[in-house]
Amino acid sequence: MKSSEQYKEDIRNMNPVVYAFGERVEQVVDHPAFTPTLNSIALTYKMAREKENENLMTAKSPFTGKMTNRFLHICQSPDDLIKRGELSKVLTPFHGACIGARCAGTGALNTLYAITYDIDKKFGSDYHQRFIKFLEYVQNEDLVCSGMVTDAKGDRSLAPGQQMDPDVYLHVVETRADGIVVRGAKAHQSGAALAHFNIVIPTTSLNEKEKEFAVAFAVPANAPGIIHISEAPAPNARRLQSNDEMDFGNFNYGVHGSTLVVFDNVFIPKEMVFMCGEWEFTGIMAASFGTFQRLATACCKSGHCDLLYGAAAVAAEYNGCDKMGHIRDKIVEMSFQSALAYGTAIAAGYKARAHASGVYFPDAQLSNAAKLQAVDAVWLASKLATEITGGIICTAPCQKDFDHPDIAEYVTKYFKGRADISTENRVRITRLVEYLVGQGSIIPTESSHGGGPAAVQRLVMRQASNLSYLKGQAIKMAGIKHE
Repeated sequence: MKSSEQYKEDIRNMNPVVYAFGERVEQVVDHPAFTPTLNSIALTYKMAREKENENLMTAKSPFTGKMTNRFLHICQSPDDLIKRGELSKVLTPFHGACIGARCAGTGALNTLYAITYDIDKKFGSDYHQRFIKFLEYVQNEDLVCSGMVTDAKGDRSLAPGQQMDPDVYLHVVETRADGIVVRGAKAHQSGAALAHFNIVIPTTSLNEKEKEFAVAFAVPANAPGIIHISEAPAPNARRLQSNDEMDFGNFNYGVHGSTLVVFDNVFIPKEMVFMCGEWEFTGIMAASFGTFQRLATACCKSGHCDLLYGAAAVAAEYNGCDKMGHIRDKIVEMSFQSALAYGTAIAAGYKARAHASGVYFPDAQLSNAAKLQAVDAVWLASKLATEITGGIICTAPCQKDFDHPDIAEYVTKYFKGRADISTENRVRITRLVEYLVGQGSIIPTESSHGGGPAAVQRLVMRQASNLSYLKGQAIKMAGIKHE
């Protein structure tokens, strides 16, 4: 299997067409909006070569007979699905970011393995064997395959065939003897510019009049006509202004690396096409992908929650309030919510069903329940971590302030917490919490801490509740007579 450095060199050599912050990117692997995501993906190569991670990170391929990265593996049992979930849970606290370039790709590969089998069974086509040949190739070469599902969608109240501009859903514009030409876009594509191949499937169920949208294929991320346009969230802009490592919380990995991927009349060779016009199978393809992927996503978000409550616990220690009851209760609640999401996802894998092709899919109800719980867990963990860490999340000084001869002593003195903890370390853990809770503006933290933190409001509410009077009324109503 490849080393992380070999992977990085591959992407350097591919150097797809990428735009970020209004400029053409000269070399994607060196750009601050992409390097952290590249590092996250590279981690999946590094850890797969480590003996202690072999059972989790790799699996024996039934197609090549060799060990392959688990992100390229077709799940052959409930245990494979459980390990897929464990993989996300374990990896996430190492990078604290996103490896969507591999994560969603696993879902797309497993889904295509099943649905190409179904299409061939009905129509006598050869999609399944085409797909297996492609799968053997990417497993032998240990390549990153990103999964592409979400279209631009246009007017959400209209179906793909009703849109004023058909390009808002990726579609076939020309069919040739040797392949097809496609046009449109896939939106919000995590790590797509840093993948070897982009695996494209439909995003929704289609009808007979929408055949041109019923298309699935694999394409190199640097194929002619493909343009990646970078996301531009607020935290990424900070990276363009400074390379001061202290200011980012998660300097090495903390960028999502998502792009809008434009297909401007892109040619797809016939051997890379796995669906073309078989609209009857688009609904089951989208549903199967969702069921598979939500198990992994729930486990990933549980891993994020774990890292967040770890960071919040450190912040509480550095603030000197880790022994307070309400702080401990919040950390326990974060842990509980994370475990609930993870446990439900693992149950979905345990209750898996076998498809006729041999691939296993999680229990749909449990997989979706796990994802719903994971989302709630992340939101709640972000809220609680913000309350624990304090208003410093949105008022912390930057590294240049600590380096400035005129003001360094003031920020060091007045942003200090516990006497035995350096101010710099307090700010560092604060920046990590800021990153993990998705702070893009001061509003969430200011809302939580402006006018006093939530614990103070609860104290005042308790004091103002006239509890003695209400207790007396309850005693009278219950007919209790004091002896």
